[in-house]
Amino acid sequence: MTNAARLLTLSPQFSPLSIIRALWKRKLLILTLTLLGTLATFGVVSKLPPVYTANAVILVESQKIPENFVASTVQTSLEAQLDTLKQQVLSHDRLWGLVESSNLYKKERLKMSKEEVLVLMRQDIVIGLLRGWSARGPGAFQVEYQAPKPETAAEIANQIGMFFINENLRQRTAEATATSQFLDGQLTAAETRLREQEAKLKVFKLAHNGELPEQEGALLAAAAQSRTELLGIQEGLGRAQQNKLILESSLAYAQSNLRQRQEEAQQRQEEARQRAAAGAPAPAASNQPLPPTPLEQAQAELARLRSRYHNTHPEVQRMLSEVQRLQRDEAQPDPTTTGSQTTVAATFEPAAAAPVRSSVGTSDDIFQTENNRIQELRSQLAIVAQEIRGLEQRRERVLQEVAEAQARIRNLPAHEQQLAVITRDYDTSKSNYQSLLTKKLAADVASDMERWQKSQKFVMLDPARIPQKPTRPRKAMLTAGGSLLSLALAGLLAFLLELRMNVLFGEWELPPGMVILGRIPLMKLESR
Repeated sequence: MTNAARLLTLSPQFSPLSIIRALWKRKLLILTLTLLGTLATFGVVSKLPPVYTANAVILVESQKIPENFVASTVQTSLEAQLDTLKQQVLSHDRLWGLVESSNLYKKERLKMSKEEVLVLMRQDIVIGLLRGWSARGPGAFQVEYQAPKPETAAEIANQIGMFFINENLRQRTAEATATSQFLDGQLTAAETRLREQEAKLKVFKLAHNGELPEQEGALLAAAAQSRTELLGIQEGLGRAQQNKLILESSLAYAQSNLRQRQEEAQQRQEEARQRAAAGAPAPAASNQPLPPTPLEQAQAELARLRSRYHNTHPEVQRMLSEVQRLQRDEAQPDPTTTGSQTTVAATFEPAAAAPVRSSVGTSDDIFQTENNRIQELRSQLAIVAQEIRGLEQRRERVLQEVAEAQARIRNLPAHEQQLAVITRDYDTSKSNYQSLLTKKLAADVASDMERWQKSQKFVMLDPARIPQKPTRPRKAMLTAGGSLLSLALAGLLAFLLELRMNVLFGEWELPPGMVILGRIPLMKLESR
């Protein structure tokens, strides 16, 4: 294809110089359209209603009382707390009451339903968190409201901020009170369970008193003491039985001796009566051996006992006391006894037998001494028998005590297991009750702290002020934007018009290698 053919089929290229050349050729059109667009934009923007924005900053004030002393029962984070408060503050009834009391959205209420007006109002309300000086969490948040009038914007922003403050106080107080009431109910139930466990423990201890694990030491000590006492009783009983045998032996010996002497005395009396009846003289006193006196008999018995026992033996001591008594009696004879002996002897004495009377009197003294000794032995034997009976009864009682202590000791493992179950339930109930009581007291203090507003609360740090300038529309920016848009549209229109003419804007659009034969200068026509 020749260069002429290529030139005929050439279409303009979108090079920067071509675009500038096309726009420059239509500069008058572009300026005109841009001016018209700017004027139209200014007219529209000037008719837009102004919108004022007011901000109220609410500070999250920390708890006044240190948490080491009083811990708050409300542990919700600020984000979650604000989400809950938004639902309360921006509720249907609260916002509609605010719309009616402040006479908001007059025109909108005429054309929209109540729900649509509330949606529009929620769009005008903006709640945002403000980060504090520390990185641990937000220290404040702001409530923003947009309205056509600056006074209305400030008033509504402050009212919504107070809604948040009051609702936060009410909600925290309600949560603290609800926590205290809940713990109160749990504490009552725990106290009931604890009393039941205490009653079970009391009944068990009363029913098995003396068989409890904590009484094991006392039981072992009592059993050991009873065994020691039993050994002492056995030793005492052995001594008493030995004394009984000795006293019985002494009593038998004394009774035998008394019977022998009585038989000898009767025999002598019979011989004396026979001699008196036959008229024979009485035997000489020097030829008849005199019977031993009571003192001699006691001394002989004392010597016999000393040969068998030691001097501290009870029987030796008793016989030694008897010898001392007889010695005192011989040193001071009893006239009453002497008279009675003489009377007894006189009943058996013949009229003319003086030596026989002396012998009979001596025998009566011996008989009286032996009788007294027999009675004393019987008294001592009765005392010893009574002592033996008492020791046997005491031994039976101690044996019974030992058996009871051993039975209780054998029952200790079973009772210990039963008591462990009851004690475990009691300790669990007691621990639960103590924990709930501590929490209940802490919840009561926290509830009082909430009512006295000493806990975390919202404070109006910066109330909303009446704005001096509207936040929108931004007329200068909108007008400039409209002008730029008009300029862009006018330029686009001029370029499209030039593009439709399909002409060359300059030699830069020619293909490479195209030979330029000449250039025709621009000719200006002069008017005649």
